[in-house]
Amino acid sequence: MPRITLRDIAERAGVHLSTVSLALNHSPKLRPEMRARILKVAEEMGYTPDPMLSALVAYRKKIQPTSYHATLAWINNWADRDNMRSVKVFDEYFLGAKERSRELGYKLEEFWLHAPGITPARVAAILRARNIQGLIVAPQEHDGGKLNFDFTSFSSVALGYTLRPPLLHIVTNHQTQSTMLLVEKLAGMGYRRIGLYIHPGWDSKVNHSYVAGYTIAQQTLAPKNRLKPHLPEDLNAADFLAWRRRCRPDVVITQGIAREIVSWLKPLRVPEDIGIATLTARDDEPDIAGVYQNDTLIGATAAEVVIGMLQRNERGLPPNIIYTLVGGIWKPGASLRDSSSPSPSRSPR
Repeated sequence: MPRITLRDIAERAGVHLSTVSLALNHSPKLRPEMRARILKVAEEMGYTPDPMLSALVAYRKKIQPTSYHATLAWINNWADRDNMRSVKVFDEYFLGAKERSRELGYKLEEFWLHAPGITPARVAAILRARNIQGLIVAPQEHDGGKLNFDFTSFSSVALGYTLRPPLLHIVTNHQTQSTMLLVEKLAGMGYRRIGLYIHPGWDSKVNHSYVAGYTIAQQTLAPKNRLKPHLPEDLNAADFLAWRRRCRPDVVITQGIAREIVSWLKPLRVPEDIGIATLTARDDEPDIAGVYQNDTLIGATAAEVVIGMLQRNERGLPPNIIYTLVGGIWKPGASLRDSSSPSPSRSPR
């Protein structure tokens, strides 16, 4: 009988691989109910740790202790300091960057550019005085955010596309690939008319990658089933239902408003009458299917990029911007019908 792996547990539980690892290590980063659910799945599947691998990991940690090298700065340019990390995606960026920094011997410390008596120039001076040379610039509060900061003395990377114009190397999800993956999965489950309903601001924040990936993926569908993306400025039930009656999607791809759409569709049933999928699936919403963008890994990758720049003595604004794109992964959920179920025959209301 093949050994049960963490990936097997992740697929059964509908969570990311890193979440399973945290649960098996009883990490306090997970909510107790989430940790308990994953541990139950692991027990039901008969999971046992690989003793040889566990011994090797323990041995490596013992003979290669991580020593402190330096501090990295997390640059928060939001008007309200706490609002940035109240966004779960951005909080996972921070946690991923902090943990990976720690593993590599660095400490990650947050610097808020709007603290009383603080200016970007003042923060830069503080960083230079403390010999903090590596910066991770958090996503800006609004697309097209400006950052009047002198990067000359620093190795810097930005998370996402919201800093305009782009000045630094960028680490983000490969949203084009994520959207194409989502359409591919939905088509493989038997959905034929796959619609995209999101706010144009969300697409702008990802450099229009959602619409780009969706448009490319639509070319794999039968011409009669291809739909144009619908990006209304005002997301509301009346607009959504009018669009649905007109375009007749049997599944809707959205971002951030999956639960609102479920309520707008009543008395139609999800997923029996219509499916819902999200471009930003989350572990704490196990019933909503979609693509998980690997937010913790994105933050960890940003830390790796900055540390690599520090080691190569790369400072200031880069002459050529390098984009590091982290792929998303499929996350199943109850908002989509089982691939073996027949397509609903109910006509749109």
